[in-house]
Amino acid sequence: MPDALCEVRSHHRAGLFAARNIPDQDVSDPDRRPENPPHTIRLGLKMLTLGVATSHAPAILLPVDDWPRAYELMRGDVAQPLSAAQENAATNAAAKRRIDANLARLRSVIQEADPDVLIIIGDDQAEVFGSAFNPTLAVYCGTEVSGHTLPRFADQPGIDERIDMKCGAEFATALATGLVESSFDVAVMTELKPLSKPHGIGHAFTRPGRFLGIADMGIPIVPVFLNCYFNPLPTAARCYELGVAIREIADSRPERVAVLASGGLSHDPAGPRAGWIDCDLDNWVLNKLREGQGRELENLFTVDSGTYHGGTGEIRAWITAAGAFDTLPAEVVDYIPLHHAVTGLAFAYWQRPEQVNDQLAQQSAS
Repeated sequence: MPDALCEVRSHHRAGLFAARNIPDQDVSDPDRRPENPPHTIRLGLKMLTLGVATSHAPAILLPVDDWPRAYELMRGDVAQPLSAAQENAATNAAAKRRIDANLARLRSVIQEADPDVLIIIGDDQAEVFGSAFNPTLAVYCGTEVSGHTLPRFADQPGIDERIDMKCGAEFATALATGLVESSFDVAVMTELKPLSKPHGIGHAFTRPGRFLGIADMGIPIVPVFLNCYFNPLPTAARCYELGVAIREIADSRPERVAVLASGGLSHDPAGPRAGWIDCDLDNWVLNKLREGQGRELENLFTVDSGTYHGGTGEIRAWITAAGAFDTLPAEVVDYIPLHHAVTGLAFAYWQRPEQVNDQLAQQSAS
């Protein structure tokens, strides 16, 4: 295996969530799925049920035959590491199979958790916001969003897709209110009127909405925009505390809530380090998450290093998700440092033991 293809693998763990039956509600049709189904909240039940974290590089959605073109586009004229030459059609095909298997695993845990609302934590790369307005933190409280997955490849038929996703406006409003009460300064949006590009909501939201099947499942989403690219940037410690606040707000609500961190790990597309992947950094981050030591990531961006610039800053979304689950170890599904994706691709999830035990009890009683 090429030295660049260092990996962090974990054993398969079968999902433990069972589908719920919601009385007097028809949820078979996504268009009729209620935003806030009724729940009987038992003492101590935690409503933040699941966390998912995934990279969102174009290669995840692109046909493998289009990887070389995308690689050339994103690396530009940056000299590549020697390990990049070891990637070829055969290794790319193998990597694509691994990616697809990882996505299937994440889709499965989302389906099993069956959340009523999914918070997506992602950044905006001058897609909705522009240089005139770039909030550190924003919550979209509208009823629906739409956007394109790969607008840069719109010249190729069948590659770029426009997707529509409904949003949990009521929960989003409660989330924004709770964050303000937790001393977070939040920009609130009720309509999506891009100030920058005309493609709608950015790829940090549309791509996982597509490749994780979120749009097809009809799960209402709450887009949370977290600045990961443009100065001034939030500290890792602030991101972790954001996750803590999200958990506290979610656990006070009647909805079953899931969180999705979109982006990362190390990458700098079209930047001075394009094509270079910091495996040491990525492995360190993943190991901390696996060990339930996400709080140790709070000082991650205190050193101004070139490797932290560009897309690597999206690790902030992962740190936020880690804060939402505190000391709970993450299940690291896979790590694939792939030059043709110019990214250290990673896939992980968290399941709270309280919810796992609750679902097992329901299965035993049925």
